[in-house]
Amino acid sequence: MRASCVLACVLALVSGSAAFAAPKVTVQWRVKAAPTKPVKAGAKFTVVITGQPDPGWHLYALEEPQGGPIATEIALTEGDPADLVRVEEAKPKVLPDPNFQQPTGFFDSAADFTLHLQSARNASADASALHILVRYQSCTDRVCLPPHTETMTVPLTIGR
Repeated sequence: MRASCVLACVLALVSGSAAFAAPKVTVQWRVKAAPTKPVKAGAKFTVVITGQPDPGWHLYALEEPQGGPIATEIALTEGDPADLVRVEEAKPKVLPDPNFQQPTGFFDSAADFTLHLQSARNASADASALHILVRYQSCTDRVCLPPHTETMTVPLTIGR
């Protein structure tokens, strides 16, 4: 009796752990361009990141209609040695989306996002990285995954 109770508990834990499994990642993110030399405190600079959806998947644009998909959002973590001034994206495709019954902007191949940044005037020379947060939703023509956030670390040296 006790052995069957232990077995039942183990099975419940194993099957329950699937609910907490990492979400399926359908977009591969990478840093395409970043400063290679020290950035002066208060200086403006850019970082380019690229999202590459897996075949059959697409990634949504920075702006989407109400009632549509979750738009891609890009931010920096609190305390990073720079401020995000604005983000530019490649031109998305705009077509009717069967998941939302309305036109949406999306990328079904590599999408570049250019981050226009300004290093903090009081940034410490000890600052060593930016932490870029990308929150996005990805879909196929039949199914959408819940929004997912990726963090990319970009080495950054602040010069004087």
